[in-house]
Amino acid sequence: YSHADGCSITGGFVYRGSTYTALQGIYFFADYCSGKIWGLVKETGIWQSSLLLDSSYNISSFGEDEAGELYVVDRNGDIYRVVLTTVTSH
Repeated sequence: YSHADGCSITGGFVYRGSTYTALQGIYFFADYCSGKIWGLVKETGIWQSSLLLDSSYNISSFGEDEAGELYVVDRNGDIYRVVLTTVTSH
């Protein structure tokens, strides 16, 4: 992560839901200023991050429901479910 990509990391959760099985086990995190959401996974002993979603929100927090699906909280207090239009396996 570089500050050229944003200004402040918002830590998230490891995805354990069933909607996006290819993303199970990936740690989600975001940048507060840019709204970008990345996934972090360890592959062959090396941590790799990939941009998963570019939102327009100031993400201040993540949440998780009982099914393991992820949500983000915008600085205004609005809650949004994370929905990806394209999913690729890592």
